[in-house]
Amino acid sequence: MNPDLIEELKKITSREESDIQKASRALEHYAIEEREDIVDYRKMTDENGLIGLYKRTRFVDYPAHAHNYLEVIYICSGSLKQIIDNETELVMEKDDLLFLRQGVKHKSSIPTYDDVAIHFMILPEFLRYPLGMLNEDTILRRFIEGVIREEQNSEKYLHFHLQEMREAQNLLENMITSLIYHRRNEQRILQATMGVLFLELTNRTYKITIGAPSEYERNLVLKALQYVEEQYRTASLDEFAKSVNQPSYYISRLVKKYGPYTFTKYLQRRRLIQAGHLLESTSYSIEEIMEAVGYENSSHFHRLFREEYHMTPKEYRKNMQKKY
Repeated sequence: MNPDLIEELKKITSREESDIQKASRALEHYAIEEREDIVDYRKMTDENGLIGLYKRTRFVDYPAHAHNYLEVIYICSGSLKQIIDNETELVMEKDDLLFLRQGVKHKSSIPTYDDVAIHFMILPEFLRYPLGMLNEDTILRRFIEGVIREEQNSEKYLHFHLQEMREAQNLLENMITSLIYHRRNEQRILQATMGVLFLELTNRTYKITIGAPSEYERNLVLKALQYVEEQYRTASLDEFAKSVNQPSYYISRLVKKYGPYTFTKYLQRRRLIQAGHLLESTSYSIEEIMEAVGYENSSHFHRLFREEYHMTPKEYRKNMQKKY
């Protein structure tokens, strides 16, 4: 993030100063009338739009609370511990991103001066346009659909690790800047930016912590997805299961439990996505690409490719060439 923006965010704002003075009553000031533990969107922002921005008040200990909106927390500087539903503890580091479904209780550690956390406050209606940009059945898409439908039995949170995702960091910085300084056509631009952010996050599935599986299950799923991402050419379910001393059926069931696909389906899609990329960006023959992504049987590869893209590899390459 731009160092000048970080320094700007570190300054004590008048609102932060006011909340520090109110101390223990700071949260009560923003709660809905019927429930002192539920923060109200309309009391958190003076704007009439569907998305707002709030910098977490530092030096103040907020009690456990929920929101009547989707809260997206981005750590710009320092770190912050989150306790979700009094059972799951997450330590968020710089460039971590947390999606918290409405109605989920959470409490954070007390931020110091260098702990800068930006909270996006998002009403469900805002998410309809960004959701329309997601065509794949992914963990993120399911989560956002649950937020829009206000489902109380869907996942409580998604925790993204963006330290190596500069594109996602830039998109978040653009959103923060836009909400601070207010630009013309702001909301539409923010919705489009959020949609692109969703696409970036979808491309890096193994960077997600899915909430809330057990610590062991979480680590195993992330390890499996990273293995698929990095070793897709030679990867196999049996090989991975053997490396973690677990039966293959358990690994496949676990990956499916916390995502839309089994291990084998993730692997197949990773190979086909890479094949599409190579068809678009190189002049390799289709046979060379087939072997490069890990397939040996030509008819099998062509069948899977058509199922994924609804066209042959040759047609796909031709369409991409026309596009550019």
